[in-house]
Amino acid sequence: MNKQPINKLQAGFSMIEVLFALVLLGMVLVGIAVLMTRSLVTAADARYREIANGLAQEVLELYHRERTLSSWDDFVIAGTGKYCVLSAAKDLNDEATFKPIILPNTACASGDGVLINGILFQREVTGRSVGGKLQASVTVAWNSGRSGGTLTQSITAQQEFANWL
Repeated sequence: MNKQPINKLQAGFSMIEVLFALVLLGMVLVGIAVLMTRSLVTAADARYREIANGLAQEVLELYHRERTLSSWDDFVIAGTGKYCVLSAAKDLNDEATFKPIILPNTACASGDGVLINGILFQREVTGRSVGGKLQASVTVAWNSGRSGGTLTQSITAQQEFANWL
């Protein structure tokens, strides 16, 4: 007679064990989903940073080209100030000078920049003449999509140019 109540108790514990196992399995699956999501976000951030580095290098290459094609005085005059670089790479590789490619002495407005894969990258270059050299500092900023698209990230690349003639 005592065996029957024990079987009912065991059946109840089996139900609790199954529920506990399902809850545990659910938590593991949620954890895996969170890790995969973070992995995708990290990969996207790395890709945006790679694009930003390339855009900054394009501007520094423009400065290198202008340094080669211009006299030192013309280069310093044209390269000194704060500029918003508006054009894409195809425009930076032609025979144009600084002026048609960038807005002179202005910071980037909210919509200025280069749109790549739906992300707006804004490039600002600041040129300063210091001690007979021109220091160019390029800052590329973009909204990463985190925090509802309001988190702004940026990278900065710097180059110093000297009068080698």
